[in-house]
Amino acid sequence: MSKMILRNIYKSYSVGRVRSIWWTTGVPGRTRPCDNTNTPRLRCSHQCCHKTTVTPASQAFKTRNCLKIDKLPTSTPFCTITQDASLLNKAKSSCDSDDKIKGVDDEVILVVSEESSLEEGEFFDNPYHQDRKIQWKDVGKKVNVGESVICELNRLFQINRSEALRMVRPSKFLLVSDGAILKTLYFLKDHNISSQQVQRIPWIILQSVDDLQKKFLKLTEPYLFQNCSEGLGFCHFTLKKIASYQKLFMLEAADYPDHLNRIHYLADKLKVPVEQLTERVIKPKHVLTMEMKRLEHMLNILHAYGVQSEDIVSDLWVFCHNVKIAEERLQQAREVGCERPKPWICHSTPEVFERYCERYRSQKMLLGQHKDVVSYLAHRLECEPHFVAINFQRNPGLKHIHVSKLKRKLDLLFSVGFTPYDVRFCLRVLQYSEKRTLGRIEELKEVGYWPFPISLLYKTPMTFKRAVDQYKYEKCMENEVDKET
Repeated sequence: MSKMILRNIYKSYSVGRVRSIWWTTGVPGRTRPCDNTNTPRLRCSHQCCHKTTVTPASQAFKTRNCLKIDKLPTSTPFCTITQDASLLNKAKSSCDSDDKIKGVDDEVILVVSEESSLEEGEFFDNPYHQDRKIQWKDVGKKVNVGESVICELNRLFQINRSEALRMVRPSKFLLVSDGAILKTLYFLKDHNISSQQVQRIPWIILQSVDDLQKKFLKLTEPYLFQNCSEGLGFCHFTLKKIASYQKLFMLEAADYPDHLNRIHYLADKLKVPVEQLTERVIKPKHVLTMEMKRLEHMLNILHAYGVQSEDIVSDLWVFCHNVKIAEERLQQAREVGCERPKPWICHSTPEVFERYCERYRSQKMLLGQHKDVVSYLAHRLECEPHFVAINFQRNPGLKHIHVSKLKRKLDLLFSVGFTPYDVRFCLRVLQYSEKRTLGRIEELKEVGYWPFPISLLYKTPMTFKRAVDQYKYEKCMENEVDKET
């Protein structure tokens, strides 16, 4: 038994330096095949370990793919952890004679050095997942992305912490090691990829450096893009797919004599940067093969009815739907008073589109003689329109409140005793629901807190609770003082 253990320890160590034996989590009842035929397949005899393949550390760093391994608890019966340096000498002396030993127990002793001890959130490169084809069942438990990734996003691309955390929130980030992500970040920075592009397509930092190198070389070939930044969105495709689009662009090159390909032509028509269009076109990829006459016809209709180019780029699916229906709906939207229609109304369900039109009809009826929401609020709050316009600039969320909701909220606030003066200096209160506002007013009146500052109606639940508790405490103290006197 001891000779068997020592032999495997020796094989996992390099001469003159202590190195770790890396292991991968296994599926219960399964033993994964080992890539190295010279490495024996071992498993821990403890029931909690199931079947666990042991792979030497020298094999673990040969791939770029990753698998999370939790921190080894000190109390688990997995294996005994030791750092006894004398084991190395014994391993060397017993390695040659150990081949004669047969029928030994399966228990394994793993030796883990301090310099490679596991920290929570770390990963290991794993030889069983070539080309990052990682299955969910093969993944251990990753708690979060390491702090080093967040710090490098801020240092390299000036992305603040909250935005960086939002970028790495998708579950796919739990399948890639922090080390691999950092290598990709350095690679993107070296190739002058902008911070805005990384934020728009955060999936790019999950691409391996080897894949990105091959794709970047392909993207700068004739008929594709002038640089890697323009074609960064095409990294979503495989090399084979990129080559097929290159062939297509080459065949239709005569149709765009003044442009490199159809993407550059469309970007010029839409008046948007090529890289933004490339990042968006990967999802409705039919746009890359659709007839240009159809695309131009739909684009002319959208522009004729006031659809903005940035809205079209964000919803390229509109080109895949019926042109006649799209034109009819845009016409109806104009008739009900919609000044800036969105492309989604061209391909929404009839029920959704009808509700959309009904909102504008009701808004038009409620506004009456007022031309817009600004003049309506100025009339209700007894102030100049420019005062409301300034508040709209400071708080853009007010622009998206339907006039019917504004009317109901103003009626509620005026009915409980607030004046137009109170409301116009605290327009933020109009953004919250009537149910929440009415509930807070009733709660404050129940405890005798009246009148109260109108700003309490939009405070966070915790701040509101503290204000109510503080008032109750002060009221209780006043009652005690009155009793004593």
